[in-house]
Amino acid sequence: MKTLDARIRFTGERRQVTALFYDIVGSTELLLRSEPEKFFRSVSALHQNAEAIVKKHGGFLHQRLGDGGCCFFGYPEQSEDAAESAVQASLELLRTAAGTKAKARTHFRLRIGVATGLVVFSAEGDEIVGTAPVLAARLQAEADPNSVVVADSTVQLTRHKFDYSLLREAKLKGFADPIALWRPQERNRSTAEPSPSQEQDRPIRGREKELAALSSAWNSALDGKGSLIAVIGEAGIGKSRLVGEFAGNLRQTAHETLVFQCGRRLESQPLHPFVSFLERLVAEPSILKDGDNGTLMQALQTSGRDVDAAVADTMLAFTADRSPATSRNIRVSDLSGRAFRRKVIEAAADILTCKAVPTLLIFEDVHWADDMTLELIDRLGSLAPRLPILIIQTSRIKRSLAFATEIELSGLASAAVRDLVASIWREHPPPGLSDFILDQCDGMPLYAEELANFFRARQPLGKALSEWKGLLREGGVTSLNDLLSARLAATGPARRAAQFASVIGREFSILLLTYLLEGVSRQTVDVDIERLLSQGIIERSSVAHGSFQFRHVLTQEAAYSSLLKSDRRRIHRRIADLLIGERKPSLPAAIAAWQCAEAGRHDAAARFALAAAEASVLRSAMQEANVSLELCAEEVHSLSRRHPDRTELALSLFELQGLVASALEGEGSESARRVYARAMQLLRKQSSAVRVNHFPAYWGWWFTAPNILTQQSRARILVADMRVVADRETRLQSYHCGWATSFHAGEHEFCLDCVAEGLTLYDPESAVRNRAFFGGHDAKVCGLGESALSYLLLDETGASESAIEQCLEWANATDHAGSMVHALYYAMVLARCQSRYDDVHALGEQMLSLAERHGLAASQARANMYCGWAELMTSPAGRGEARFEAGLLLQQQLGTDDNFSMHSDMHAQVLHRLGKPAEALATVQNAISVGRSSGQWFWLAELYRLSAKLRRDLNDAPSSIRRDLTRAIQIAEGQKAAWLAERAKRSLDGLQGNGFRTG
Repeated sequence: MKTLDARIRFTGERRQVTALFYDIVGSTELLLRSEPEKFFRSVSALHQNAEAIVKKHGGFLHQRLGDGGCCFFGYPEQSEDAAESAVQASLELLRTAAGTKAKARTHFRLRIGVATGLVVFSAEGDEIVGTAPVLAARLQAEADPNSVVVADSTVQLTRHKFDYSLLREAKLKGFADPIALWRPQERNRSTAEPSPSQEQDRPIRGREKELAALSSAWNSALDGKGSLIAVIGEAGIGKSRLVGEFAGNLRQTAHETLVFQCGRRLESQPLHPFVSFLERLVAEPSILKDGDNGTLMQALQTSGRDVDAAVADTMLAFTADRSPATSRNIRVSDLSGRAFRRKVIEAAADILTCKAVPTLLIFEDVHWADDMTLELIDRLGSLAPRLPILIIQTSRIKRSLAFATEIELSGLASAAVRDLVASIWREHPPPGLSDFILDQCDGMPLYAEELANFFRARQPLGKALSEWKGLLREGGVTSLNDLLSARLAATGPARRAAQFASVIGREFSILLLTYLLEGVSRQTVDVDIERLLSQGIIERSSVAHGSFQFRHVLTQEAAYSSLLKSDRRRIHRRIADLLIGERKPSLPAAIAAWQCAEAGRHDAAARFALAAAEASVLRSAMQEANVSLELCAEEVHSLSRRHPDRTELALSLFELQGLVASALEGEGSESARRVYARAMQLLRKQSSAVRVNHFPAYWGWWFTAPNILTQQSRARILVADMRVVADRETRLQSYHCGWATSFHAGEHEFCLDCVAEGLTLYDPESAVRNRAFFGGHDAKVCGLGESALSYLLLDETGASESAIEQCLEWANATDHAGSMVHALYYAMVLARCQSRYDDVHALGEQMLSLAERHGLAASQARANMYCGWAELMTSPAGRGEARFEAGLLLQQQLGTDDNFSMHSDMHAQVLHRLGKPAEALATVQNAISVGRSSGQWFWLAELYRLSAKLRRDLNDAPSSIRRDLTRAIQIAEGQKAAWLAERAKRSLDGLQGNGFRTG
């Protein structure tokens, strides 16, 4: 244990205190008339008496100023009656000075000034900034000998204890407005003051209509006709109070109530409220992280939830820990991640709706919900009308909800405010005070409640509006935050615990709070916690056992804002040091990132933010990942350029930013390209060891190239840069990029070279780990399929057939859906090139079945296009048209057409078959233009050949037809694509012999 001096100490604090200044009247003259030694002893005795009196009343003598002194009440120890104690001490000090016997020592007369206000203290208490001590000093200068002058600010706080007479108003140096000077006199009181109300759970006021609406919805739910209700309103308007009151009214009925708390700074934790619920259900979070199906199923069954094992498997696939490095390699082109996301939402909804008893589901603070939680709420809303469930969400903002009924809370009516004030006062409040409170709070219940408590503690005696305004002004109250700060101040020493807890967050554990309050015993912490509970500052958490939470987020913010920035940072730093030192951080990664960021630990903040983003990506939660990446970018930017980890963190950030941008905006989006370009600009300056660790950045840079020409040049760079690395899998994937692009660019020999060299590096075990990351399919399947197409175009038919057979065989052996549909696509394209319509249709149907089973939308689009094309080409006109058009439309919507040239060829053939040769020619001409500019040249010769055929059917000039065929031959021969060249030559020969051939 560290010494007390090693504990976190505040560098300063904002606090309302009362200052007392006293001064000896005519001290210089007394010194001249007295012996110096005797005068010194008398002054010392006065200061000792003053210090004893001040200390007796809970204050402390801050400074001895020769012939006077400066005292403070309410600091360092807080006190609810600091102002009262200061006035009491000033009167006693006068009596003591007046009662001094002249023979014993020099007789003194005193002037005393007392004022209350907000000040800022240094931790040592020797530096003070604020108006209270200045005003107290000015007031004592205005006092008559042997008298006390008290400021308005103190009078308003103590008028129920003392009688005051107004002396005059004076213009004091440094103060713009005249200051009222009050003289106090002690008052005899025969009756004790009422204690502040401890009734924190008084019945709700003014929400009868809203409660009735919730009750009606619940009755419908009991009949199996549930609903979703959104309770909307600003902070402090009473959303949670309304829902809590309603839930409390159901305690005597047979039902289940579940509360899901959305949290600020947890927007990047996908399904966080639901996962927290599962953690409470299984009691040990490691069960979810380890993927323990048996224990999860048992916990679900014990809670009365009878679900299929497949539901538990899905949730465990979502919650289980996975290597964060894999997140940067995930590709999103086939949308399988979205299918997994939907599956998880369905599983969560099943768990929440499978119980036989009526269920109340409450989602609190949905304005802070992550995207997946919003999807879950929407899904529950769609299911509710057929189930005995009522879903209630509270939020500060509206959002579009197809299945929700909105209850928008406005301020309380005047009658409800009067009722609320009366319930707090417990007697008749001063006439007109309730209306004054209504004007101040604009009907906000929390504000009204705090104002009522504020005035009740000060017991205003009069009925004047000016008096009530004066109380607020002198109390420094201009907002709800000021009132909450005053409530915190009233908790005395427990306020420090609340301040430390506020730095942790709205919810905090007693263990972490005790750790932060180093040097303070657990017993003392428990006492502080009980004090905060009794005062309604905090409450026990309904979400986590052994934890507490601030009763209202505004109270937490008030406690947090009462700390100086330097002290906040020091507490954040202590939390950050704990999190950094833990093997498994005790707080969610998103919260840990924020704590480290506030502590100025930018490197650790960036790492925690990356961890949160990686976890979200692995769960197909890209919006949530983006929230963490934005924080990570800020923290990396804040690092010194000389920081040893800056480059590594920046590269990791770029990899995830590129992946998320591709998912959210499209793989060809400008933002994705820009991110990967920045990554490569930095990465190519690094050593080969660094480059191999960040190969996903190379892959993303290659994959997001704006066209095939650029992609091909990048593929050559990628292959060249990776030749020197030792990791075989990385070199294989560089060749993977090389062969994929080279085929489209019509560089078939380079394509086949990449396949040959790459497949010598292929390792089946590594493939299992990496096929989901690089293209979503197995590299060997891809290489064999690509080589089958290249061999065909090079007119090596035997090698082509052998390669495609191996491709299909190996794909089936992997039993990996992405690899199987990839192989079927190659086989389908090969059959389409050879116009084997029946094979195209059979392969397409097989591919469609697999794609639908695994939610592979892009593969579904392709399968329907090819099947529709095959049907149309072999059947009477019209059959297959709708299927082709539907597949084409879906592909365009998904933006996943990486074979535009061939698909445009098919589209043109469909149009021609439907008797639209002019539209067909326009489609082909567009494909030629796009192919030439983008660099997708492998099918360009065939597009020119089809163009010539369509021109002939449209009776175009023979010279134009011949020109197209000549270009087709030239392009094919330039690519050494003998098979394509031969087809074009046969068509040209047919043209010259008046028998144009297209097959």
